Amino acid sequence: MRVSVILCFSLVAAASAAFAQSKLPEGPQKAVVQKVCHGCHSPDIVAAKHHTREEWEDLVTAMINAGATGTDEEFSDIVDYLSTNFPKQKKVNVNKEPAADLAAALGITSKEADAIVAYRTQNGDFKAVEDLKKVTDLDYAKIDAKKEFLVF
Repeated sequence: MRVSVILCFSLVAAASAAFAQSKLPEGPQKAVVQKVCHGCHSPDIVAAKHHTREEWEDLVTAMINAGATGTDEEFSDIVDYLSTNFPKQKKVNVNKEPAADLAAALGITSKEADAIVAYRTQNGDFKAVEDLKKVTDLDYAKIDAKKEFLVF
């Protein structure tokens, strides 16, 4: 625990600057998240996580135990904001989903999703995330960022 608290405080300056230019989604609790969480976390760290409401509650409780300060109402607002804007994402089967579902789940364009479907139709099922590099007209960086949500 001592190491996590020390690490937290060592990131305060960098995280404060990042939160000042935050690209967190707009919402009524955004300001509370920025106020309470900026001491230890950049928005990129928050945005990269996707949890159920219960998991967000557990994580916020862990942050409180590690020294985060705020009111009960602020922590409740934070959980509301996080569970609304960063919900747990379901797994996506790139070999079964239609193009529209791939686009929505992976944050890719409909053209990119169509390219995935066309490639798998012509060449057979994908076996691993790296196979998606072969799909022309696909920004692989988007896929790589979501690889934990892919199944084959």
